[in-house]
Amino acid sequence: MTLATPQATLEVVKKFGLRLEKGLGQHFLIDQNILNKIIDAASLTSGDVVVEVGPGIGTLTQALAENAGMVIAIELDRRLKPVLEYTLRDYGNARVVFTDALKVDLRSMPDNLPVPNKLVSNLPYQIATPLLASYLDRFDELSLYVVMIQKEVADRIVARPGTREYGSFSVKAQFYCDVDRVATVSRRVFIPPPEVSSAVVKMRRLPEPRVFVADKELFFGVIKGAFWQRRKTIKNALHGSPELGFSLDEITRALTAAGIDPRRRGETLSIEEFTAIANALSEPLS
Repeated sequence: MTLATPQATLEVVKKFGLRLEKGLGQHFLIDQNILNKIIDAASLTSGDVVVEVGPGIGTLTQALAENAGMVIAIELDRRLKPVLEYTLRDYGNARVVFTDALKVDLRSMPDNLPVPNKLVSNLPYQIATPLLASYLDRFDELSLYVVMIQKEVADRIVARPGTREYGSFSVKAQFYCDVDRVATVSRRVFIPPPEVSSAVVKMRRLPEPRVFVADKELFFGVIKGAFWQRRKTIKNALHGSPELGFSLDEITRALTAAGIDPRRRGETLSIEEFTAIANALSEPLS
């Protein structure tokens, strides 16, 4: 039973009397072509343990289970329990865990479930950015992310310096991963249609972060500080940032040591330049 059609999805919705919760980002995929693109991008094998966040009625979950060794679907809405028991009844390698994906520890799942090595998901829009940021920081076991997210968030992930979309999340994603856009997705391939377009993004985790930083917490603090008021120069943004506590002299000396013009704005700086600033700030004054 493929669910990636309007007829099949509406049948399940009607069968279980589902009232979709916009607050939980419940938009069900009804396009087999997009589903195929997600599966192809994930390059699944029988050795893969995939985590999926927000399985909904199980449309993507079924396809993942057909191609991976195991699927662990994390769902917050317990009303979907009978639905998923029905749609996944023929998939013995699919497990559903009802918990908050933002709080879960993937290394310590219930029932001794294995630690996943890939995340493939149609992410609920409301949690896409904080979830990806958290998982990138916390779970280096995840070697690949293939996620359908709000197009605006996808634009930020793949953005380059000097563009309007480039920001702190762009730098974080590219610190950990090679990033690529797989597809742009029309809002019309969902029931109910969301208010915005979506995109599928592929993020391959690097064996080591893209750059060496002496103090990772400071590095990410510098990035947040640089973008917290985008119109300010990098010197003034870092000095005024609530993320940092350096004096203007310390900021000036670090920018000089890094070879950065203090009049530039954060949105023009590459990840290598942010690294140079953070590493200079981490060194004790001579």
